[in-house]
Order: sequence, then structure tokens, then C-alpha cells
Amino acid sequence: MEIRQFRVVIRSSNFERAMKFYAGALALPQIESWNREDERGTVFQAGAALLEVLGPPASEDPRDSDERFVGQGPLIKATLVFDVLSAQKAFEEIQFREKNIPGGLQKDDQGRMTFVTHDPDNIRVIFREPGA
Repeated sequence: MEIRQFRVVIRSSNFERAMKFYAGALALPQIESWNREDERGTVFQAGAALLEVLGPPASEDPRDSDERFVGQGPLIKATLVFDVLSAQKAFEEIQFREKNIPGGLQKDDQGRMTFVTHDPDNIRVIFREPGA
């Protein structure tokens, strides 16, 4: 089997906040985007993988969101992990762009520098240095 691409798909209940987080705070390069009658979406380059963020149509009232876009409950077990050369540098860059990103630098169980934050849909996002 030859895998030609790896893509993670996130369904966001608040598409605008998700765009502010992934495009603004994390500064991921945008590959494509669309706005259809049934959903909106954007694909970002995230290292060797792609991150696809989907949201309800712009015309839909967020209070009446389609349950496909409600990221709450026991079935949500996703975590995004970004391996970066320097967790310190990544932390500083993200803090420069978005002061309200919680998290702090620490060492993980393997002694790697890391920090953890969450996206607008409460998906855990980890930035860590490569292991030794």
C-alpha cells in the first residue's frame, strides 16, 4: 500500500474562530478553501500532512449548528501534535501573534521541550521538539 497523503479533518462549530486560530495564531499556510451551501472549509499545510477544517455554512445560525459540527462529548478524542525544531521558538511566535493562547513551556516525560494549548473547539494541540 502506498499512502500518498495524510490529512486530518476537523469539524468546527465556530468556523471563524477556527480560522483565526489555525491561520492567524498558528500561521499555517492555506492551500485551498470553499464556501458551499452545506459547509465551508479550508485546507492548511501542516508539515508533511494536511489539516482540513470544516464548518457549517455562513448562512447558518451558530445556535442551530448541525450536530456534525458540535465538537463536544465523549466521542471527541482527537489531539493534534506538531513536531517543531524549537518549542521555545514556536511558543514565542504563537504568543506574538495571539496573546490569549494558554499554555506554557515544560519538559515531557521523555525530556523534550513542549507546550500544550487548545483550539476553539477544545481540541488539544501539542507542540514538541523531536525526541533524542
